[in-house]
Amino acid sequence: MGARRLPLVFCLLAVVVVLGGCAVLDVPSSDPEPDPETVFEAAFVHGDDLVDVRGERTTTVTDGDETVTEVASVVERPYVEYRSEVLESSMAATAGDVYVSNATASWWYDPESNAASVYEVDEPHENEAVEAARADQAERQLERYDLEYLGTETVADRETYVLTVEAKDEVVEDGISVLVGDTEYVYALETVDPADELVALEQTIWIDAEYEYPLKEELVFEGPNGERKTMTERFEEVSFNNDLPDGTFAFEPAENVTVDEIE
Repeated sequence: MGARRLPLVFCLLAVVVVLGGCAVLDVPSSDPEPDPETVFEAAFVHGDDLVDVRGERTTTVTDGDETVTEVASVVERPYVEYRSEVLESSMAATAGDVYVSNATASWWYDPESNAASVYEVDEPHENEAVEAARADQAERQLERYDLEYLGTETVADRETYVLTVEAKDEVVEDGISVLVGDTEYVYALETVDPADELVALEQTIWIDAEYEYPLKEELVFEGPNGERKTMTERFEEVSFNNDLPDGTFAFEPAENVTVDEIE
């Protein structure tokens, strides 16, 4: 079983069709607008008061003729602990898949084949080091994009700041980094050749106003022939600082599970 899913700055998140919930752009208030660069950086480094996140997230990808949808439960304790389980999927092969990542290892479990893959790191990831690396990445990315703050919007019953991200002319060939989502779902479309290189040209992100955590992302990809695909990840429900139980980010395969160690 291949390593198909990585934790997103994702996180992580990613849609043309808004699945459930209400998303209405609010009328600007008299409060001062947040700095767009600060909102953008929150996609990488979140608020100091954020301890953990639990929610249900829907990913949808469409090319106009075909749609791929997946619903997953997500639990995260930034920045090195993450767990997701696919609850529903239009891709039968991914239903029930589990991904777990912590400071020492990453696990992918496929219940259909009763097989797991594990990648163990030589040295444990230090949370502070990962946070610092993400902050450095945000600073580098800021040089590549033009940002526009659009106001506030409700996502998963939470107030969010909405920001559009467009690649500057000099870097448009390289496209936009996927900040929350994962291109895996784009390649799941039958109309997409896995050998094709997709470039993300347009992006909108929704950042939780209180905890500075990304709750939604929409990206428009362009294929080699100019065709466009849209991917959206969106939390349908979310809660913060849940006092997660011990063992949330551990994975112990059953004795009958076939385990492949990734070198």
